[in-house]
Amino acid sequence: MALLDVEDVSVRFGGVTALDGLTFGIDEGQICALIGPNGAGKTTLFNVISRLYDADRGAVVFDGRDLLSLPPHGIAGLGIARTFQNLALVQGLSVLDNVMVGAHASTTGGFAASLLGLPVRAREREGRARALEVLERVGLGGYAQLPAFGLPYGTLKRIELARALAARPRLLMLDEPASGLTHSEVGELSDMIRSLRDEFDLTVLLVEHHMNMVMGISDNVVVMEFGQKIADGPPAQIQGDERVIGAYLGGPG
Repeated sequence: MALLDVEDVSVRFGGVTALDGLTFGIDEGQICALIGPNGAGKTTLFNVISRLYDADRGAVVFDGRDLLSLPPHGIAGLGIARTFQNLALVQGLSVLDNVMVGAHASTTGGFAASLLGLPVRAREREGRARALEVLERVGLGGYAQLPAFGLPYGTLKRIELARALAARPRLLMLDEPASGLTHSEVGELSDMIRSLRDEFDLTVLLVEHHMNMVMGISDNVVVMEFGQKIADGPPAQIQGDERVIGAYLGGPG
C-alpha cells in the first residue's frame, strides 16, 4: 500500500509549467528516487510536498491525508522531514543546536505540554537526547559541541541528515544528498541511507544526480522530464528504457 501518492500534480510559475500532471506512488519502506535533467521539476515537487509551494492542480496524499490542505507547519507533525539541496544549517550554532531544531518538531510542546504539566526543561532534555542519539548514529557524536561554521562540507551534509532524522520522520526526503561529496563519501552515504531506512522504519524519497548511487540503493525510480513522468519502475527496468536513455542517461533512443 502506498504511503505517499502524488496524483496529477501541476505547478505553474507564470507562463512556465514546472510540474505537469505528475502521478506516482511510494510504498511504505521503499527507497524511491526521482531523477531527470536540471529543471525537470524534482525540487519543485519536494517543495510542494513540504508545502513551500502550492499546486495548481492535483493532490498529494500521505497515509490518507491530503497534504495540500495543510499549512507548512503541519507537515512535520505528520512524520515528514527533508534535507535541502543547498545547506540550510545555522552556521553560528553548534552542531548539537542545529540538530535540536529537528528534534523540536517531534517533542511534545505548546498547549498539549501545558495540559500535561510537562515543563519546558523536560522537553529540552528530550530534544537534546534525541539529537545526541542521531548524531551518534551518523558518526558525529564527537562533533556535538563544535560550531557548524568551518566544518567540512561532507560533515555538514551529515549534520543536515541528522537534523531531519531528529524529527522522527516516517517519510524522509533527501534533496541531492551526495552533491559535493567525494567518491568514498558517496559510498558511505549509500550504505547509511539503506541502514537508516531499515533501522528507523523509514520510507525515503530521494532526488539525486549520482546514478551509481541511485541505481544501487533504490527500490523504484521515477524519471522526470519537463515536469512530466516519462518512466517509473525498478532500477533494472529504468536502465533499459530507451526513452530514459535518450533523455537522460545518454546514448541513442
